[in-house]
Amino acid sequence: MLSGVPWLWLALGTAIGETLRDLCLRTVLRDSGLSTLRVIGLSSALAGLLLLPLVLSQPQPIDGPAFAIALLLGGSLNALAFWCYGRAIAQEDLSLVLPLINLSPLALLLAGWWVLGERPGPLAVLGVALLVLGALMLGHPSGRPDLAGRGLGRLWASPGCRSMLLVALLWGIGASVDKLGVNAGGSLAWVLAVQLSIGTSLLGLSLRQPPRTPLTPRPRGQRRSGRISWTLAVALASAAVVGAAGTVLQMEAIRQTAVVHVIAIKRLSTLMGSGAGVLALGEAEAARRLLAAALMLLGAATVLWGALG
Repeated sequence: MLSGVPWLWLALGTAIGETLRDLCLRTVLRDSGLSTLRVIGLSSALAGLLLLPLVLSQPQPIDGPAFAIALLLGGSLNALAFWCYGRAIAQEDLSLVLPLINLSPLALLLAGWWVLGERPGPLAVLGVALLVLGALMLGHPSGRPDLAGRGLGRLWASPGCRSMLLVALLWGIGASVDKLGVNAGGSLAWVLAVQLSIGTSLLGLSLRQPPRTPLTPRPRGQRRSGRISWTLAVALASAAVVGAAGTVLQMEAIRQTAVVHVIAIKRLSTLMGSGAGVLALGEAEAARRLLAAALMLLGAATVLWGALG
């Protein structure tokens, strides 16, 4: 279905889908009384159900053992990553936490250095320098007077930023697992399996969790039902739709080219999401945060492209 579309356009579609999903999920997470586990679980489960008719109408051969092994690992990594992701965007501004995802290539670089003894090349070193510079800008003292420390230490003091740093680590590891899953069962089947795995595991865990207080207070006298509840339901459904579409585009792009190519383009979503947070949500310190996001995006792309050499 998408085999004739160049991987570059597929990766760009992924970035746009992730940006729209982030805006929808942030609305639900901050304005509802639902826990992060339940919101992310519902979104993922619904995304999987939306893909089910497509998978059934276009059956593909599946390498059962390879697919099961990839799903066991990939499902676990993504469930934890998406839970942390939801916590991050619920607790902090998009323009503060989204750029931190660009640190995921750094996890791959350090793993190759420590475990395999691979020495980083000049491009990788330049990319790391840009990543660190961008992170230092995000953690500038003027940004969060309620947090102690400076630079990276200041980011670490924020629970939302700590959650997103864990996401960067998990997604840095999980990108290669996605490649294995797509090769074993195809893009649609892999996305369906991963989304349902995330949804069922997080929803199961959410049953033990009481509802939380919305981060955005409701006006006095406004009820939880009616227009607001309908709006949140639409936002949750929209997050599932664009999330499912974006993930399918990503997996199809991975089928066509190297993982590093796709991730480098996909990470444009961090800059798009930061811009959306500033323009649509009125988040503070626009110039500094957007410049930091751009530097970290450039750094991540430099590290990824340097890995090809």
